[in-house]
Amino acid sequence: MAALLVLVALPATAQAAPLPGRAATAHLVEGLTKSGRVHGLVVGYVSPAGRATYGFGRRSEGRYANAPDGRTLFEIGSITKTFTGLLLAQAVMTGKLRDTDAIRLSLPPGTITKDSPLYWVSYLDLATHTSGLPEAPDNLPSTDPQNPLAGYSTGLLLRYLGQASLLAPIGQNFYYSNVGAALAGYLLARSAGKDYERLAVDAICAPLGMLDTRITLSDDQNARMTHGHNAAGKVVPNWIVTGLEGAGALRSTADDLLSYAAANLGVTPTPLLPAARLAHLARKHVAAIPTLSLGYFWNIMNFGDKDYVLHAGRSGGYYALVLMSPADRAGVVLLCDTEGDFSKEGWKLLELLTGKSAG
Repeated sequence: MAALLVLVALPATAQAAPLPGRAATAHLVEGLTKSGRVHGLVVGYVSPAGRATYGFGRRSEGRYANAPDGRTLFEIGSITKTFTGLLLAQAVMTGKLRDTDAIRLSLPPGTITKDSPLYWVSYLDLATHTSGLPEAPDNLPSTDPQNPLAGYSTGLLLRYLGQASLLAPIGQNFYYSNVGAALAGYLLARSAGKDYERLAVDAICAPLGMLDTRITLSDDQNARMTHGHNAAGKVVPNWIVTGLEGAGALRSTADDLLSYAAANLGVTPTPLLPAARLAHLARKHVAAIPTLSLGYFWNIMNFGDKDYVLHAGRSGGYYALVLMSPADRAGVVLLCDTEGDFSKEGWKLLELLTGKSAG
């Protein structure tokens, strides 16, 4: 199917290189849809030269369906964690908390007792995946492998914390933890007197004009939501994420995520830039991966003298990626409606955008 293109002018500089065109982008990704490996995908670029959005494949199941575009909604999975990280950075910058504060101070009284292994876990430990908490809580009620997080709740999360054990000493080893990110999101929302979605919308989405980045979708948004596909190309249910919202509940569009990337890069001037830069600071190095450090839930990859800031999101039927080069003020968004790992394509797209190899 033909790709769709949307161009939006942003303030440009004299040195800004032209954005990649459709043909060059298609050379890197169109084989995914033509081979049947991916049903539909959208690529977005942002830099001081502007924005470009291209869609490939099909948005729906019909043989002659149009390609997805910048307004098509996808699950973005763990990219939600970067919103949680930005919310944490905002709270730190406004003096509402310190990232070294123990999380027990913000939990309902009695949730964590003095003999709990979580007693000294801090926000920074959660944000850098060094809390020792496991990937998922052990009290998930769902037995459906196509919707593993359905039916969870804040009550179950708090109950889990009361008896949780840690995989490693606090602050030392990297263990990717959805439950840790969800806990951070819950605590930040609780401190603000809102639920997670309302806080993310009020503090991030509304200021950036991101009208389609939501957990609860309107009828119009549901109509623009894609169907997820497993690795075999079969349609699978969209995930229901409750009680763990801060870890991976958001849905979004390429247009919205380009606005998000532009704000994180300072391409679009916004009041959120200082907090975004704070969230990007490398706080913990991952010993097992020499090139990887963690900010506030952002991954920072270092190749030589250059850092790249990124996060991917994977769920049962989707892959999403935001990949940015702050030095070039350039970023790539890749949204796929098919399960898999398409980070290799993401790095190639960034190289195409910047004209530079990332290591």
